[in-house]
Amino acid sequence: MSQAVPSAKPETGSRRFIVEMLGFPDAEKTMLATTFRLTSRRAFFYTEASAPEERTDIYLVNADNPQALAQLQTRSPNVHAPAVLIGRGPVAIGWPLVEKPIHWMRLFEQLDNGMQAALLERARRQPASDSQWDGRTYRRAIDKDLAPAPVYMEQKPTESVLVVDDSATVRAFMRVKLAPFRFDVDYAESGEAAIDMAQAKSYTCIFLDILMPGIDGYQVCKRIKSSPATKEAAVVMLSSKSSAFDKFRGNWAGCDAYLGKPVSEDELLATIARFLPSARRVAQAILER
Repeated sequence: MSQAVPSAKPETGSRRFIVEMLGFPDAEKTMLATTFRLTSRRAFFYTEASAPEERTDIYLVNADNPQALAQLQTRSPNVHAPAVLIGRGPVAIGWPLVEKPIHWMRLFEQLDNGMQAALLERARRQPASDSQWDGRTYRRAIDKDLAPAPVYMEQKPTESVLVVDDSATVRAFMRVKLAPFRFDVDYAESGEAAIDMAQAKSYTCIFLDILMPGIDGYQVCKRIKSSPATKEAAVVMLSSKSSAFDKFRGNWAGCDAYLGKPVSEDELLATIARFLPSARRVAQAILER
C-alpha cells in the first residue's frame, strides 16, 4: 500500500511519533533506536514508547522474519497507524519496503511519508459534539483521556547551505538528501546568482556545480574564496568530470572538496560530517552503521 502523499508541510515544531519495532535481533533494534535518537532534530522525530500506555503511531517490521510479519497482522496496521518493512526482498503485504543494507535517508523518507498520510487522515476527522478529541492528537477516540504526548519544539537551523546547480534534478536530489539534517538551505541556478547570494548571506557550506550557463563553477569558486566576506565558506564542487586535471582545477580555484556526479550517499554524508559541525555526529553515526 505505497501511498502518494500530498506535499503538505507538517505543523510548526517537531512531531514525536511512537514506533514499535517487530522481529529485529537485539543488535539491529539497538542500532535503529540509536539512529532515531541521533536524528531527534528532524521535524518528524521517531522513538520507542517510554510508557505502556503510549499508543503506537507506526510499525517498523523485519520483513525477513515470518513471525514478525504474523505479529504485524495482529496489530491491524492502517492509514492512521501505518507500517514500514525492512528486508532483503519484496513482501506482498501492501506496505513499503526499505531494502537491506539500510539506506537511512530512504528509511526516514518512508517513515515520513507514512506519518504525513496519517496526519492528513487524522485532520479530516471531525470531533464529536460530546468529545474533546480533535482528530489529530490521538489515533482513536477512545484515547481522548490520555495525557497528550509532549511536543518537541523545532530547533532553528544553526548552519546555512547553498546549493548551486542549473539542473532541477540535481537540486531536487540535494533537497532530499539534506532534508534530514534541518539545515537552512538555499538554491541558485547560476554562478552569478550564487555570488550575489553568498555576499548577502553567510553560508557554512556551498555545493557548487562546475558546468553552468554564464560563469562556470571554477570562476565562482575563485571569487567566493577571494572575497573577505565569503572566503570562510567551505566550497564543495560537483561535477560529472572527475579526472585528475579536473580535480586540480578545482583545487587551484580554492575548493575544499570535489564530488563526482552522480553523488553517492556515503560521499555526501562524509562531506556533511567534514564541513557541517551541527550534523557531524548524525552523519558519522549513519556512515558507521
